Amino acid sequence: MTRKILPLVLIGVLIFACGVWASRALFATETGGGQPVYATALVERGTIEVTVEGFGPVQPIYQSDIQAFTEGVVEEVFVDRGQMVTEGDIVARLRNDKLMVEIAQLSSQLEKARLELSAVLGVTPDRVTTVDANRGINVTAPCSGRIQDLQVAITDEVSEGTLLARIVDDSQIIILAEVNEHTFKNLREGQELNMQVEGFHGFITGKITELDPTPVPRSHSFLYRATIVAENTGLLKPGQVVRIEVPLDGGAFTLVSKIDRYRDEEVVRSPAEGTVTELPVKGWSVVEQGDVIAVLGGSTAQRYIKGRQLDIQDLEVELAQKQEELENLTIRSPITGVVAWIWANRGQQLRSGETLAMVMDQSKMSLNIQADELDVVYIREGQEARITVDAVPGQQFPARVERVDMMGQTNDGIATYNVNLLVEDTEVLRPGMTANVYIFVDSKEDVLLVPVEAIFDQDGQAMVEVIAANGRPEARPIEIGLINSRVAEVVSGLEEGEQVVTGSTFDRLEERADEGRGGNPLPGGPVMEKRI
Repeated sequence: MTRKILPLVLIGVLIFACGVWASRALFATETGGGQPVYATALVERGTIEVTVEGFGPVQPIYQSDIQAFTEGVVEEVFVDRGQMVTEGDIVARLRNDKLMVEIAQLSSQLEKARLELSAVLGVTPDRVTTVDANRGINVTAPCSGRIQDLQVAITDEVSEGTLLARIVDDSQIIILAEVNEHTFKNLREGQELNMQVEGFHGFITGKITELDPTPVPRSHSFLYRATIVAENTGLLKPGQVVRIEVPLDGGAFTLVSKIDRYRDEEVVRSPAEGTVTELPVKGWSVVEQGDVIAVLGGSTAQRYIKGRQLDIQDLEVELAQKQEELENLTIRSPITGVVAWIWANRGQQLRSGETLAMVMDQSKMSLNIQADELDVVYIREGQEARITVDAVPGQQFPARVERVDMMGQTNDGIATYNVNLLVEDTEVLRPGMTANVYIFVDSKEDVLLVPVEAIFDQDGQAMVEVIAANGRPEARPIEIGLINSRVAEVVSGLEEGEQVVTGSTFDRLEERADEGRGGNPLPGGPVMEKRI
């Protein structure tokens, strides 16, 4: 039993001795009786870059809801979710039968209105709305002939449809002769007949131009009509009795009839309201087709022309609106991008303004970060930046500051400002990804650098401790320039290759807390890089 216990006792004594020795060594160091261990770093040349950091979700700059601009039924959908589309590509097509009917009706009304005003103004239908309403209305002869029954005089006020005159072409007379079936069978078209007009001596020659085989009931029998045309010497007129010799087998038959009409006759009526300002013709004047026989003017005529022109323009506007609605039945993408969502299905009824798809442009994205009042003074529009996302490790994306708000929002006594950045080269990014932002503030190359842990403040002066030749640290004042979260630029006070203290077991930084070194900010330089 004794042999088993003895080794354990010896081990316990050894451990106790080691513990006592370590405690004494540590106590001696803390009370100045030993030498502390220093952590040091070399003063080296390098590049320093100062940035302001932040984070926020990336979002597309351009995204657009695609809406139906007119109601209709979805006839066809041409895209799928995730499909790339170019601005102007057809996304869907709608159908609206009611709209098609309305367009047809408006087109018919417009054409009719143009033709009617064209007849009044004597211009082609496409020019009716360009005519000056002050020029008046020319009433022209619809045919060649003589003016008969002139009904108006200068200064007369006329309304639309008022009879102005009749124009007759009396170069020929027309006789509609009615004969029985037996006589009708002995007649033929082109046959010449001798005729004598009552009250005139001698005969005139007429020619049968048409035989109508349709029987006309007269009293107790049926008669047939023959149209006879004869040249007019200028004295014959409708209503005069004429005797016609009709040759028959073995003799002739005299048929009594009347002159029915002249070769042509047109009634001229006022096409609009107005005042007769000119009357270039008189009764029985000979006119050619298209000659002006009266001019209507005055304020009444002007209002008439302008009113009809406005009616036509209203129809044109309404038709143009309907045709635009028709074009809008073909729905196109307003931007180039990716179809994020598509809600339309074939056969679905859509109302005007209803959203059927959404397209977003991922070629450029933006993100917003919040910069506090200490950092925002170093951020300017146009500054370069870079972002990283956890979803794409090891890759950086270039960015640029687009806008910095002039007015901040105060929360818990600290003002923050919205900073908007533009991100390019976004092919692998997805909207909504959280990005870490690094806004470039300033940089310098080939400058002396020391770790920020080596710098402390003493009465407003930046200081470091340098390892002297005897191996002991000596405090030295320095002038610093740019500072970030890792290193600081040394403008003066140090030489390349010197060693500076960054920490020690003696914890000299805490020992000098009462001397103003501990939590005081480092003097000089812009700001330390920090996460916002």
